[in-house]
Amino acid sequence: MNRRQFALAAAGAVAAPSWARTESFVRGLLWRVTKPGMPASYVFGTIHDTDPRLAELPPPVSAALDRSKGLMVEFLPNAYSQERFLEAAMFMDRQTLEGHIGADDFARVLEQLAPIGLDREFVNKLKPWGVLLNLRSARPAESATVDAQIVAHARARRIAIMQIEGVEEQIFTFDECPLESQIALLRHSLAHRTELIELAGRTVSAYLERDLAAIWRLREDFIARYPAVAAHQAVMTQRVIYDRSVVMAFRMQRELHRGDAFVALGALHLYGSRGVLALLEQDGYRAARVF
Repeated sequence: MNRRQFALAAAGAVAAPSWARTESFVRGLLWRVTKPGMPASYVFGTIHDTDPRLAELPPPVSAALDRSKGLMVEFLPNAYSQERFLEAAMFMDRQTLEGHIGADDFARVLEQLAPIGLDREFVNKLKPWGVLLNLRSARPAESATVDAQIVAHARARRIAIMQIEGVEEQIFTFDECPLESQIALLRHSLAHRTELIELAGRTVSAYLERDLAAIWRLREDFIARYPAVAAHQAVMTQRVIYDRSVVMAFRMQRELHRGDAFVALGALHLYGSRGVLALLEQDGYRAARVF
């Protein structure tokens, strides 16, 4: 792996437990969104994982995308945004990762990032959040992510593609997270690597069952075992999920107003009374589960 392949942000890249329980939008990945006087559109929940069980888009999803005139995704990386994201994920002064987390945890970082070929000097300049995002990708990709498959499908059919967020907003989500919380979450991830890998597999299983509530419950149960990081996780959850869901629900309405749109974003943003579907309903839309 070279520096251009450094992982960009993605919702759900950091384990996001500790959710308020609710009965709103608990099951379903593909939703038909309508509002009087506007053509119908679709909102689809993705998962940012390369598990081989996700190697093909479900037929109802492909069919809905084929009927759409435009695709809107969370973020559409390019060469510039990759370089900018990498720059932001690194300390530009005398600070080092080892100086913040200590020699033992730094050795664990080096070991766990070894599969993606980042050298010691480079890793030592990464901020904790930069490491957290890349720990998830430190294994061979077994298939393209659902997001990548959707973009490829749209491009093959010459469907217009737009993004909800810009690279500076993606950077802000993580870079403004308190350094104390970044360090605590990184140390926790290093100490519980095996459990997190298992959690990721079980999360994919829940996703394949289209069970949003189960995804939430898996994470709630996990964080409940480690209350020492609960406050730090709550900070990340607010930034990565709740704050971004508000922005997403607002910005996607530009395309929903035109109609015949297909919006793809992380499934974590669909669930519950603070998810995008509930927020859209507050603005007069109606969401009906398709798949």
